[in-house]
Amino acid sequence: MLNLTLTKWSTIVSSPTAKIMFTTTLRSMTTIKENSANSKIVRISPLLKVNQTLTSNSNSSVQYNYATYSALTTSIEKEQGEEKNEGEVLLKTNNERNISVENGMDSSWVGNYSLDRLVIRFREAIQEGDLKKLMMTHHTLIKEQKGQHWQNRLKKSDYQDAISLLSRSANFTQKATSPPPSSTQTLASTTSIIYSLFNDMKKQGYKPDTSTYNRLIYLNSLKGDTKESRRIYNMMLEDKIECTIYTFNSLILSYQWSLDIERALEVLEEMKLYGIKPNTVTFNSLIDIYVKLGDINQAERIYEKMKSNSTTRMGNSLDKCEVKVDKFTLDCLLSGYLNYGHLDKAKNLFKDIKDNGIELDTHLYTKILKIYCYEPGNLQKVLNLFNQIKQHQQHKGNIIFVNTLLDYLIKEKEFSNALRVYEELIDIGFIHDAVTLASIIPAYYHTGNNDIAFKLFNEKMDSFLNMRKLFSLFSNLGKEHSKKFFNQFASSSSTLYNTLITYFLTQDDITSALEIYSHLLQQGYFLNILNITILCKKLISQEKINEALQIYYQSKDHNIILDQRGYTILIDSFSKMTYMSESQRIFVDMKEKGIKPNSYTYSSLIRGFGKIYDIQGVKNIHQLIRMDLNLDQFDIVIYNSLMDAYNRCGYGYNVLQLWDSLVISSKESDLLVNNATVSIVLDSCGFNKQLFRLNQIWNDLKKKNFNLNQNNYASYVEALARNQKFNEAKNVLMSEMIDDGIQPNSKIIRTLLNFLHDHSKNRDQYEIINWVRTNFPFLAVL
Repeated sequence: MLNLTLTKWSTIVSSPTAKIMFTTTLRSMTTIKENSANSKIVRISPLLKVNQTLTSNSNSSVQYNYATYSALTTSIEKEQGEEKNEGEVLLKTNNERNISVENGMDSSWVGNYSLDRLVIRFREAIQEGDLKKLMMTHHTLIKEQKGQHWQNRLKKSDYQDAISLLSRSANFTQKATSPPPSSTQTLASTTSIIYSLFNDMKKQGYKPDTSTYNRLIYLNSLKGDTKESRRIYNMMLEDKIECTIYTFNSLILSYQWSLDIERALEVLEEMKLYGIKPNTVTFNSLIDIYVKLGDINQAERIYEKMKSNSTTRMGNSLDKCEVKVDKFTLDCLLSGYLNYGHLDKAKNLFKDIKDNGIELDTHLYTKILKIYCYEPGNLQKVLNLFNQIKQHQQHKGNIIFVNTLLDYLIKEKEFSNALRVYEELIDIGFIHDAVTLASIIPAYYHTGNNDIAFKLFNEKMDSFLNMRKLFSLFSNLGKEHSKKFFNQFASSSSTLYNTLITYFLTQDDITSALEIYSHLLQQGYFLNILNITILCKKLISQEKINEALQIYYQSKDHNIILDQRGYTILIDSFSKMTYMSESQRIFVDMKEKGIKPNSYTYSSLIRGFGKIYDIQGVKNIHQLIRMDLNLDQFDIVIYNSLMDAYNRCGYGYNVLQLWDSLVISSKESDLLVNNATVSIVLDSCGFNKQLFRLNQIWNDLKKKNFNLNQNNYASYVEALARNQKFNEAKNVLMSEMIDDGIQPNSKIIRTLLNFLHDHSKNRDQYEIINWVRTNFPFLAVL
């Protein structure tokens, strides 16, 4: 049963036919973010799968493979009776190259036409699907209409057909990299003209129909502009225009960007008020949001509902939903299962795919391949899958599938099979990338084809400027072979040296990392910040302090400045080993370089001083924190570190001062403290014989229903026993903890028994031991 909590939308619209009054016009309320001439990026929703083919002398063509967007757009176009195919590209980029729609318009024909002729030309542009012609004609009409009465010259259908043409262009056009100025403004100009037409249409007294409103909502949903999508929807209600399933699916689509499941469910509730039943697209959108939020259970409930087509309770009523599972449903669920490690569920879903006879496409093939790649020993299965995808001619351009397959074969040390697959693909025109080479170069190397491996790497070295790809290459070569391979490129780049050092550090091979570091210095290169940090940290943990400091100061001499994270890690590493002089030296350097410490920087220093009981060091850092205006005044990480350090040094009064400042600054029902803070203050009260404050703090926490945990109870029991309050301690252990639903552990019991070791307390010892044996026989107390 699908159990979704749906929020009533009465606060948004009082009824389906409610009128919503606007005090501002559409134009003044509309913000078109793409209007900037400097805009270089078109936002495409992450669910929209795009294959783009661009050449210098060809039109850009974008093919949308899948997803709710494709299905939804097709449905909207059917409403308007469009004869154009869904994926047809309407924007002829080459024809626009020398024309600026907004500036420097080709005006050779402007003024040569009467308004009647302009209207005819406007309609011709729509019929021909000529976007350039339409935009230029519209621009001229706007100029010519000033001071003239031409409201009857354009019909309602003219506006709607033009908006239809332009909106499809905006949805299905992707700009090339570094296109001409006119092309860079295409999408922004198109959107601007759509809104201009919409405004003109309303001014002429025409009410846009359902399809026009749906197109505007959908156009904004593709950009994730939920505010604008909702505003257009409210205007639709004001005009009393009938909403359809496509209206609501477009609204839900807008919330997929922000993963706002609550708002998406509100839209679902609104659909019910109109008597509209959700369809496959609706549920696919909800599944996608739930999967990305990590709520796999809710996604599965929707999937089961879709499979059964049964009557399922949603909200407070029963809906009969005629839907069917499609490729996008399965793709979303498989992604969720793989991302969150639900391998068994992914396998079961694959069985559903086969049982339902759903034809696999490149995306599903890739997901299924990843299922097999999670486990070793699936060589034959992955090769069979490759043969299947070959039969459907889907392997040539599916680089993700190929790279996943090759990576698995290399991990399984199936180098010959990897080369066979690769060479077969090359023969049919497969174009590899750096990820492919990170698998293929090691395959050639491990099969004895060293010359080919070296040649490939040498020719494609520019492809490996990315450290992640280089790291993958070294991982596939292995530790021993990486060093030999590296020696063939003695004058390699700094990136190559640093990546190899990073690889050896992840393998805990500090000796090899230092060896490559020596070569790096000889070539006149230096460690990057990441390697300085990791290498020094590992050396410090092995108490090789001089080596760590040498690397740090060599980098400093060459003006390599660490970032906040790098300095903090070094300070923390020295502090954990209680090398506080070194920690302070690094901290001084950090301040001199203008790098601001954060709460973790200060906390590392405080903990270090606390470990060596250096109260003056703790106080000095505390004073620096008071003067640092960049820090949150009530950062719990710093408070806990300070309280613990003062407690270690025997300064219980300071601990209580810090506790009181946190409590006073807290809201009535929202304490700024956490469980670690509570344990520290209880321990301090116990050690410093502050029995009154101990009970006061405990009772206050109880009154405020603070979520006490097992460690808090352990601290309280120990503090009571330390102050000879054995009966109270026994009562907490045997009664209060149980009433609060917290089970005692061996540590608490042993702590209390340790304070009852003398002969006068034998009776109490036996009472506790017998109680434990009766109620918790699995706990070892002796």
